[in-house]
Amino acid sequence: MRFAVIAAGEGSRLAQEGVEQPKPLVPVCGEPMIERLLRIFVDCGATEIVVIVNEWSTAVREHIESLALPVPLRLVVKTTPSSMHSLHALSPYLRGERFCLTTVDTIFREAEFKKYIRHFAATTDIDGCMAVTPFVDDEKPLWVGVEQQVDADGASILDKQGSHHMPRVTGFHDSQEQGDYLISGGIYCLGDRALDVLDHCMEKGMSRMRNFQRQLVAEGLKLEAYPINKILDVDHRDDIAKAEAFLRPLEGKKLVGVCRGNEYSPNCVDNDAAIMHAVKDNLELLGAEVEMYNEKDFYTKAETIDAALQRAADNGIIDSNEAIANEHADAFFSMARSKRALNALDRIEKNGTPVVNSSDGIDRCIRRTMTEMFIEGGVAYPESRIIEKGNSMSDGIDYPLWLKRGDGCAQQKEDTCYVQSKDEAEKLLNDFWQRGVESVVVNEHLKGDLIKFYGVEGTDFFYWFYPSKCGHRSKFGLEVINGDARGILFDTDALKQEADKAALMLGVPVYGGDCVIGDDGSIKIIDFNDWPSFAPCRDEAAFNIAMAILNKM
Repeated sequence: MRFAVIAAGEGSRLAQEGVEQPKPLVPVCGEPMIERLLRIFVDCGATEIVVIVNEWSTAVREHIESLALPVPLRLVVKTTPSSMHSLHALSPYLRGERFCLTTVDTIFREAEFKKYIRHFAATTDIDGCMAVTPFVDDEKPLWVGVEQQVDADGASILDKQGSHHMPRVTGFHDSQEQGDYLISGGIYCLGDRALDVLDHCMEKGMSRMRNFQRQLVAEGLKLEAYPINKILDVDHRDDIAKAEAFLRPLEGKKLVGVCRGNEYSPNCVDNDAAIMHAVKDNLELLGAEVEMYNEKDFYTKAETIDAALQRAADNGIIDSNEAIANEHADAFFSMARSKRALNALDRIEKNGTPVVNSSDGIDRCIRRTMTEMFIEGGVAYPESRIIEKGNSMSDGIDYPLWLKRGDGCAQQKEDTCYVQSKDEAEKLLNDFWQRGVESVVVNEHLKGDLIKFYGVEGTDFFYWFYPSKCGHRSKFGLEVINGDARGILFDTDALKQEADKAALMLGVPVYGGDCVIGDDGSIKIIDFNDWPSFAPCRDEAAFNIAMAILNKM
């Protein structure tokens, strides 16, 4: 995919307010805006980048020409009366390949932009995808009308795989019309058909980018609206500080990450480590300084924090946050599972420092506690019962069924057993008691499509897939029991809502799990975990986990 930048404006408002650099060279978080865009485009796999500057922007032209990029960079020097005319000047170099165009002063978070580009690259049946945002901080916003994604009964429209298409653009409006809640973000992914429309606009003597966008709709091009949480423009001096605060809201903050001990990551050691370090990378992009500990080394850190809290108490310091901050921790994010680490994190959180996921939440993910809470709270869950240590199977239970360790999380294959008869159940139950297990949860076996899902409660992120269709192997490979998924239609929104409900109930915003889709499209969650590895969707998950940590702070 090609990328293009319109950097041909005058930047007169910035100059009038005392900003000496030409707009493309104005630094945001220490990086000139044009360089920031070029770097991000290269990271997105650009095959070529085309930039237009005006004829009198000598400093901008020289700066761009001095850059050494790993992809071809073409510079177009032309003074134009509008952004639409600038795009027309770029168009000969954009034909033949889909492209992304943005203005030089558009500020967005990199992770969201990369997700947008991936979506456009994967969606081949559209003519364009326009970045839109619900964040309105523009003097003259262009409102974007979109179609409703519901059917006649108000149900969400889903494709066969259960994932959303982005809403179709129905119009562009200078003033907010009924139902409008998004505005144009100044980022456009388009193809040759859009450039044909651009030629028509030029032939008609039209001007302004917003009129070109209206003509795209008028000529029937299929455009999607891709929502991005927040997009800013740098038009005034004050906008620079706004942009920096938006991009690096954790500047000056120190966070601690606690990785899961290898003994708690059966067959998942590398993937568990990878998601933690991906979250670290995203937090650092947001400005934070991040320390990482393995679970055992964290004990020493916890002891240091405990000592700081005790000193604070001895010295009459009421604000325990100040004491912990002095030991380099404004927040913690953790995959820890050991009792010692969880107890330390619990003390830290009870003294006022945010922890994601919380120790209390992880404790609630113990099978027995989770089962009791789901049943009481009305989460869609299999018929279940709990057997205390030393007891036998009750009569009147249908087979096959599942026996699952109730006093902790599954750490070995024997902790989760598929059982087809009472004799087999009694033998396995005795094995549990022999291993010192205190309770066992009995779940009914559900027939249907097995689905794995991952989410971050409080964000839009939710990812699901059929493990049987992609060669995915879980910790113990038990997904083979239900066989190949048949693709039974179901409501993804309903699954996300049920999963978020479970996460909120347990207090684990970072979660994963399994569910079974019945023949009638019904959903039942059969397993729920705190902070999985997110291996199939790590990049997107890491960004949203970082945002959840930011929100909790």
